Amino acid sequence: MTEDFLHYLWRFRQLKPDPWFMKNGGRIEVLHPGYPNANSGPDFEQARIRINGQLWVGSVEIHIRSSDWNRHQHQLDPGYNNVILHVVQEEDQLIYTEKGWAPPCLSLDGLYDTQLYWRFEQRLQGTKSLACAESFREVDAIKKHQMLERACILRLEQKSESLNLALEELGGNWDALLYRSLAKALGAPVNSPAMESLSRVLKLELWRKYQDKDLQRDALFLGMAGLLTNGGSGDNPWFSEFQFLRHKHKLEELDFSIWKYSRMRPANFPDRRIAQLSQLLPYALQWFASIREGRGLEMQALYWPELPQFWCNHYRLKNTSKSNIGLHWSEALKQSLLINALIPLQFFYAKKTGRYELQDAALDSLMKLPAEANRLTRIYEQLGLKLRSAFDSQACIAWYKNYCQPKKCLTCTLGNELLNR
Repeated sequence: MTEDFLHYLWRFRQLKPDPWFMKNGGRIEVLHPGYPNANSGPDFEQARIRINGQLWVGSVEIHIRSSDWNRHQHQLDPGYNNVILHVVQEEDQLIYTEKGWAPPCLSLDGLYDTQLYWRFEQRLQGTKSLACAESFREVDAIKKHQMLERACILRLEQKSESLNLALEELGGNWDALLYRSLAKALGAPVNSPAMESLSRVLKLELWRKYQDKDLQRDALFLGMAGLLTNGGSGDNPWFSEFQFLRHKHKLEELDFSIWKYSRMRPANFPDRRIAQLSQLLPYALQWFASIREGRGLEMQALYWPELPQFWCNHYRLKNTSKSNIGLHWSEALKQSLLINALIPLQFFYAKKTGRYELQDAALDSLMKLPAEANRLTRIYEQLGLKLRSAFDSQACIAWYKNYCQPKKCLTCTLGNELLNR
């Protein structure tokens, strides 16, 4: 028995018709089971329950055994003083709130179809990536699209939570948040932490002093990353410039060892990614300023500047390539930055400021981009799910991480549908 299953029974009313009776003979009638609480505190809020003929409105807490209440130390937490009903599988102990009140306790033992739990357990014991893999194709396409929409919004909400923490750390500086978001996305997957560190040591305030001076701006980025010191004075135009800036501003660059190169395509080497960040940042800030000032700008209209000619034959600062390397941005990289940095930032900004038209625009931008292809999207595509856009591929990532991988089938639209067949 799991708490998830009891949550499912309570939330979706998969129980025998009430009234039900408690161990002490008390009569229970549920007018509304309450709303799931995603934050700390009782499992369901705003429940409306008639107990012995009297209407109560408050919270519901669910456990396998009533003694779990004390094991989780709810008796010490004032947040549980509003619990009007304790729902359990087994009532093995009388419990009290922090105020000393004993909430009524209802055991669900005997109130549900045991075959329902058996079907639930059978699905979870499968070895497939998705517990519902064998039945996935049977579910109506409308249900799948409902789940995709729900999962995509969840992914953007989760990204918004991370962005909110970063914004607080940055003292509410939206431009600094854009800078950090771009840096992390350009470093993905293996150099994201190092790129974030670069955005911390090379402050936006210093960068602004040189944003219109290409040579000095690039020298700051490459130098503060520790790449120029490692690369020597060789054949690059930025070494001596950074030595001057480092002395002038008393700068300390990052340790070169934080950058990863192994098992990576040369086009993804941090040297080129840092150079691209230096070139793109001014235009990205202009785009974000336009959004915030209400002038509006299609995200796909963002200007993607070419790299300086030096990078025509360099993947790394200290190594010259015999082949001619393109200086423009690949479509795959542009789409990756839109999906993983700019669209989540616009969604979060809209949510934070109440400009919901920008939220709709962010979702619309996802729908205009092609679907990503990765390990997680292939799981769903192999089961016959057609991914129409990046909206769907982002949804698949959230679907898998939040529902399929942790076996949260009972809170999944498809899991619910299949369990009740």
